[in-house]
Amino acid sequence: MKSAGGRLLAGLELDRAAAQPLHQQLYAQLRTQILTGSMPSGTRLPSTRTLVTELGVSRITVVSAFEQLTAEGFLRSRAGDGTYVDTLWSDAAPQRPMSRPPLSERGAATSSRGTDLFSEAPHAWAPAETESFVASQVASSAFPAATWKRLLGRHAGRTDPLAIGYSDPHGHRPLREAIADYVNDVRGLGCTADQVIVTSGAQQAFNVLAVLLLDAGDPVVVEDPGHISGRLAFQSQGCPLRGVPVDGEGAAVPDDSDDAAPARLACLTPARQHPLGIAMSPARRAEWIAWAQRNGSWIVEDDCDSELRYRGKLFPTLFGLDLSRQVITVGSFSKVLAPSIRLGYCVLPEDLVKPFASASSVIGRPPATVLQMALTDFLSEGHLHAHLRRTRRLYAARQDALLEAIDHQLGHRIEAAPVDAGLHVMGWLREPVDDIEVARGLAAGGVYTYPLGEYRLTRQLPPALLIGFAGTAEEHMPRAVGRMAAAWDRWELATAVS
Repeated sequence: MKSAGGRLLAGLELDRAAAQPLHQQLYAQLRTQILTGSMPSGTRLPSTRTLVTELGVSRITVVSAFEQLTAEGFLRSRAGDGTYVDTLWSDAAPQRPMSRPPLSERGAATSSRGTDLFSEAPHAWAPAETESFVASQVASSAFPAATWKRLLGRHAGRTDPLAIGYSDPHGHRPLREAIADYVNDVRGLGCTADQVIVTSGAQQAFNVLAVLLLDAGDPVVVEDPGHISGRLAFQSQGCPLRGVPVDGEGAAVPDDSDDAAPARLACLTPARQHPLGIAMSPARRAEWIAWAQRNGSWIVEDDCDSELRYRGKLFPTLFGLDLSRQVITVGSFSKVLAPSIRLGYCVLPEDLVKPFASASSVIGRPPATVLQMALTDFLSEGHLHAHLRRTRRLYAARQDALLEAIDHQLGHRIEAAPVDAGLHVMGWLREPVDDIEVARGLAAGGVYTYPLGEYRLTRQLPPALLIGFAGTAEEHMPRAVGRMAAAWDRWELATAVS
């Protein structure tokens, strides 16, 4: 029989400083050699005594690794003859890297986002410094942790079927009632609890709506620049996107004189256009509703940032203005509470509720019932209203501090103005440079922003950065902006040298 001998011993490297136990390291390395064909079936392994001596480990380490490999069918022992690679692993089919099937066209369209800035930014900044310019970052210090812990504890020990069983695909009924009361009071939707479905944030709602309302090839209108999350959901369904520009009144209505077939759906952010921050005018809202009625199209109203308004009038929702039942409103508690809670909602025309719930149960179950119960109490006991009052004051002060620090330290590079709502300001670059490259340069220095270029579809726009203010304490803002200025200087110097 063939012997692994010195070849095997030369390929084994155990790291005593690693967190992984030595017997697991030995097991993993032997398993890899078998799977890749480095040790073909029938190969005789060195004795445990030899491995103990050569590797400088205890006998129990080697025996434990051999026993696990034997139990999984990788090795077999012959009494008085030694240990061999089992013939189950044929020499003819070693598992070496081979060409694999590619992503589907829809998968590639969904996963291609241009840069990795969006995926890196939330994780790469240092939370202990309480400084972040990520546009979607909330103030972690403002989270009502004591209240949330108490409400979670109220339900976490329940063992009744309602609490620990499969939840209603529509969502926890008391939460749906609390959400209906909330959106009717704050946003004037005029809906019933039967029209509300609880989702795992806004993204799940977009994904379900894409499946429910669109076929591959159906055109979809999106704002340009516009919110990325909804756009990706529709792209993943195989739908071509048509961008419409955004002016001082919000997203422009498509021109009916175009020869192209009307879009099946439009996705809009009328409360606060994302990312530019413009509130859609009442006249423009009426035009969009007329467009939907005229073309038999759906409107998905992403009501992002509507509650985080510091000044100015909050206009009625499209859902509340629409009498034809062609508008669907999507909302989330990610920015008013915390993204990790993963709780959102979709408000639908009555005849779409049952189909949406059915599609949602296939795509993904509702959030954990315990979380839904805790949020029910958080809403019904008035905690959310109190939390919003506090965070509005906090965020307004942080925005003022950011704008002052930018004016003093980065005014020669950025022009920024106050916003009436949301968690970020637009930092318009004074030089005609690529904002994606600027964002990359800042990220290399540990400062994370979002470039406006990532949000555009086809339009050529002046370069800008989305600069979040909610994640940085007011007293830390001058230092944080100073770090941005220093990172910018280093990137610019490196760019000039190269």
